[in-house]
Amino acid sequence: MQNNVLMPGDNAGNYDEKWTKTFDLGFLILWIVLFIIMIAITLIFDSSLFSEKIFFTKTLIKLSIMMLCSFVGGLVCRHYCNIDEKGYITTPKNKWFKVNYTRKIQHFAAYLVPLLSPPTKPFGILPHLWESLSVLFMFLILIKPLREKSKFLMLQFNSLDRVEDRPNTLKWIVLGNMLPGLLIITVFKQIFETYLGLPLLATIVVLTVGIGDGFAEPVGIYLGKKKYIVPSWNLKQRYVRSYAGSLCVYLFALLFIILYKDQFANLQEFWSAIILFPPVMVFSEAFAPHSMDTPIMMLVGFSLLFGICYIF
Repeated sequence: MQNNVLMPGDNAGNYDEKWTKTFDLGFLILWIVLFIIMIAITLIFDSSLFSEKIFFTKTLIKLSIMMLCSFVGGLVCRHYCNIDEKGYITTPKNKWFKVNYTRKIQHFAAYLVPLLSPPTKPFGILPHLWESLSVLFMFLILIKPLREKSKFLMLQFNSLDRVEDRPNTLKWIVLGNMLPGLLIITVFKQIFETYLGLPLLATIVVLTVGIGDGFAEPVGIYLGKKKYIVPSWNLKQRYVRSYAGSLCVYLFALLFIILYKDQFANLQEFWSAIILFPPVMVFSEAFAPHSMDTPIMMLVGFSLLFGICYIF
C-alpha cells in the first residue's frame, strides 16, 4: 500500500476495539430511535397498517431471502478463504477470490428484494419506510457482540466484510450506502408511483446499480488494466476503480433501458433515456467516493429518469 491507496485485498484494520466505542453502539441506538419514531408516525397517520398481516408476512419473507443470500455468500467465502480464531475472513491479496464479489450480491438483494412484490394494500409511503427499517435490521444484527457469538450471523458478516474497509465495514455500509440508499429508493419509488404512474421505472435504476456496479468490481479487478483513483467517503484513504468496470455500468444501464422500453410513456422518453442515462450513470459511479457510489448513483439515476418523464 503506497500513498494511502488501498487495492482489493489490502487489509486496512481489525476489530479489536471494544464495540461500545465504535459505530456499532451508535447504530443500535439509531435503529431503536427510528423504530420508536416509526411506531409513533404509524399510530398517528395510519394505525390500520399494524393489522395488515399480509404486508408484514411478505416483508418477513423478503427479509428471509436477504438473510439466505448473505448466508450463502458467507459459505462461499468460507470455502475459498481462511478464517481467524474469531471467524473473520483472511484473504491473501493475490488470491483470485475476494469478499468484494459476495458483498455485491448481498447489497443487490438488500435493494432489490423490497421492490420485488410491492404491496397493493396498504398504500402510501409508510409501508416503504417500514420495509427500509426492516432491511436496516438485517445489518443491525451483524454488530460485533452478536456476530462474534453466532456462527450464523458471522457467516452473513463474512459475505460483506471487505478487508480493505476494516474496521469500518458496517459503518460505511450503513451510513454511506444503505441508509441513504434506502431513503432515496423509498422517496423516488413513491414519486414514480404517485406523480408518474410508472413504478417499474424505479427498478431500472436499482438493476443498473445492483448488477452493473456489481459486475464492475470483478471485471475491473481482472480485466481493468487502466485504473483511476477515488477517495473514500471520509477522505482518509484512496481506492482504485477501472475504466473496464465503468464500461460495465454503461452497458447494463443501456440494457435495462431497452428491457423496460414498454414502461416509458412515449418514444421521446425512451430515446432520451437511451442517450442520457448510461453516460450519466457512468460519470456518477466514476466520481462517487468509495462506499458511497451506490446512493449517489441512485440519486442521480432516479432524478434523471424522473426529469425525462416529467419533461416529455
